[in-house]
Amino acid sequence: MMRWAISVLSLASAAHGGGVEAWYTLSLSGTPAGWSHTSEEVEGTRRVSRSTEQMTIGRAGVEVTVRAETVWTDDLDGRPQSMRWSQLMAGTPVETVWTFAGDKIEVSVTQGDRTSTSTQPAPEVPWLTPAAGRTYLAARAEAGAEEVSWRGMLPDLGLQPVLQTLTLVGRETLDVRGRTMDVTKWDVRIEGMPVQMQTWYASDWRPVQTIMQAPFGALRSTLATKAEALRSASGTAPELFLSLFVTPVGAGRPTSDASRAVLKVRSLDGSALDLPSAGSQTILARDGATTTLLVDRTAGQAPQAEVSPACLASSAMIDGDDPRVRALVEKAVEGLPAEAGEAARAEAARVFVHRWITKKGLATAFASASETAASRTGDCSEHGVLLAAMLRSMGIPARTASGLVWMEGADAFGWHMWTQALIDGKWVDLDATLPVPFTVGHILVATSNLEDGDGQRELMSLLGLLGNLEIEIVRVEP
Repeated sequence: MMRWAISVLSLASAAHGGGVEAWYTLSLSGTPAGWSHTSEEVEGTRRVSRSTEQMTIGRAGVEVTVRAETVWTDDLDGRPQSMRWSQLMAGTPVETVWTFAGDKIEVSVTQGDRTSTSTQPAPEVPWLTPAAGRTYLAARAEAGAEEVSWRGMLPDLGLQPVLQTLTLVGRETLDVRGRTMDVTKWDVRIEGMPVQMQTWYASDWRPVQTIMQAPFGALRSTLATKAEALRSASGTAPELFLSLFVTPVGAGRPTSDASRAVLKVRSLDGSALDLPSAGSQTILARDGATTTLLVDRTAGQAPQAEVSPACLASSAMIDGDDPRVRALVEKAVEGLPAEAGEAARAEAARVFVHRWITKKGLATAFASASETAASRTGDCSEHGVLLAAMLRSMGIPARTASGLVWMEGADAFGWHMWTQALIDGKWVDLDATLPVPFTVGHILVATSNLEDGDGQRELMSLLGLLGNLEIEIVRVEP
């Protein structure tokens, strides 16, 4: 279920890549985690900027490798032509292509033999490609500016440009793997990313080092030779699963037979929490860094806004129109009476997914519904995505839900994904990883339709919470 965390970790090293060609080591909390490579070349009247990152992390003793490549093409005046972004996290890579055509953007998402396409309006606000942004930064900084801002597109965050602001900290000498370099140090703020970042630039505006300070550890990207970068990918991968468990304080435990639970969730760094009221979760009070919430496993809530059509549509991840998914739907509802309502059909699908995925484990990073339908393998994210796809195939609006879940064996809360379905006008929580429909040991942080072209914007709020929460169990009701 950690796809959004891994995705943003690689984004941090790529957001300010550039130069003709450069290699970098990637480390997490001081442990080597992978490498990145950037290049830029001019081909006739166009400029091609490429960035590739590969990271390996540990998930409870299982190593998972994620590889991503982003290729931007613009003309020599900085006008965008295309963007191609590919990610390999499971068995089949996912490739997203944006083609810029006037006031429209053609979006194409391919996974395996499936391609979905759509046309989206181009952003109304001015924005710059990565290469144009670096040119703008260099020009403004060399003219004496100590704060430089521009909007750019990041594939992780979808088609809406985000504001990037760099503030000069100072000039210093940096030792980089035995090489002394004169650099300028800049604070980096990227809209929608609740983490601190700093980048050190050489005189040619090539990034020498970038550090993203997240609550779960520091991700560091450091300039290196190709041999040094590739060598850093070998060895023991940093653990990014067990280290994020949250051991609660307070009396009682939110076991599967409990009906209601009141919990207090606090941020360790004092930042305000913006947890939602949706499905089984109701926010009772907010007081700065502390949010008090009620989880009632028998309750659901009506939508607070109009339900997006994306909750019924197929996407690269939630591909409910795939024949393999449709075949599972037919199997799941076998034996149900013709007059069975949405609740009965949804529960039949949840039970079916729980039983269908027989190889349950953490080795799969984030597979699509159709992949999971075929492989019968996965962790919580595969359960949540397959169930959402089957529900949409039935005509029941569905989305994924992310947050924490009580893990009895660990006596702690761990990060998790499940499904929410709109049933009889209310969002209802359904967890296909469990033998029961839902428990009060779930804390909802964010929901996502996982629609094509939207990136991971809806899940960015989770990034600042990893390793940054304290949970108090106020009371648990039978």
